[in-house]
Amino acid sequence: MVKVRFAPSPTGNLHIGSVRTALFNYLFARHHGGKFVLRIEDTDLERSRQEYTDDILSGLEWLSLSSAEPPVYQNSRRELHLEYVDKLLQEGRAYPDPEGSPAVFFRVPADGETVIHDLVKGDIVFQNKDFKDQVIRKSDGSATYNFAVVLDDALMGITHIIRGEDHISNTPKQIFLYNALGFALPQFAHIPMILGTDRSKLSKRHGATSINEYKKSGFLPEAIVNYLALLGWTPADGAELMSLAELCQKFDLDRVSKSNSIFDLEKLRWLNAQKLKNLSLETLQKAYPELDIEILKIIKDDLVLLTDVPEKAKVFTLPKIEYTDEQKTELKTDSAHQVFRELQEKIDIIYSGAIEEQYGKAQALIDDIVKNTGLKKGQVFHPLRVALTAQKSGPGLKFLLVLLGREKVKERIQNALGC
Repeated sequence: MVKVRFAPSPTGNLHIGSVRTALFNYLFARHHGGKFVLRIEDTDLERSRQEYTDDILSGLEWLSLSSAEPPVYQNSRRELHLEYVDKLLQEGRAYPDPEGSPAVFFRVPADGETVIHDLVKGDIVFQNKDFKDQVIRKSDGSATYNFAVVLDDALMGITHIIRGEDHISNTPKQIFLYNALGFALPQFAHIPMILGTDRSKLSKRHGATSINEYKKSGFLPEAIVNYLALLGWTPADGAELMSLAELCQKFDLDRVSKSNSIFDLEKLRWLNAQKLKNLSLETLQKAYPELDIEILKIIKDDLVLLTDVPEKAKVFTLPKIEYTDEQKTELKTDSAHQVFRELQEKIDIIYSGAIEEQYGKAQALIDDIVKNTGLKKGQVFHPLRVALTAQKSGPGLKFLLVLLGREKVKERIQNALGC
């Protein structure tokens, strides 16, 4: 059975690049009916923080990238790591530090070559003579990263190691240890890096903030998962909008690019807007329970971020609106006053019956005002919109008349007449 792992260090918040690695592992495992597991590599006691572990766990949960097993904490396996260091010492494959510190060195093979049969990059060849003996137990008595990783991956039954290509240089060193410890080699896949739009290393100025920041900014987990899947991988059918289930069905390593990917925040925003359009009104209302579902229905297709909702809805929720000097001038014209008085006389006919019926009555009233005043549509629509919202664009007038409600419409029209 395929078994993969995501192994972050809790020395910082969960970021975009790490999530893409976790996602590729998750998708590969699910596609092949295997397991995706989480290992927290918390051996750096000085820099590891519980708050970062919590951030990693909550971020993966939000993205629905669930581990098939309880998380493994690497530091809890410290004694096990040291037992295997002693094993290599006893076998003569490792030796104590000649300087007398507690450090232990592994004897690297002096001759021959080591080949990584990489599932993305193809074969990568290293000459063993280019490597020095490597430390496997540090002077503080703990196992080194490369040693702990090899041991944990082997004992956890990891079959495929999918990680960033910045780990390629570690791989031959780890292969030495797999061979020395008598473990079967996993298959390696080193995925391309994610760069900023200027092709430099991804950083905060490119939008590479933590996943929690994306959540706070109003991005949907479905959008982030969908977008990151497309950074370095292309489905055979060329689809752009896919659910997590569809990604699991389509994903495999043979369509992962060898080239670096470009992180484009605007593309992510576009994709988020598409996901919001497909979001159910019930789900949207859970985020904003104070808003009428009809208001959410009207503004949903104009959202880019989930956090746009209050701004888009404020024309309905503000107790009072303020007009600019330019708008006040527009509202003072005779034609505008003619429109407002027509509306005042007949507004009450709208507010009875089901909501769709009220929309119909509101549209009929607007059409009547155009007909009765003899004005052009723009001369009716524009002053009405400004009077009701203090904006040049927004929801249709029939929706405004109904969802603002009788009293608020009357109040705003009266204020417009008083300009």
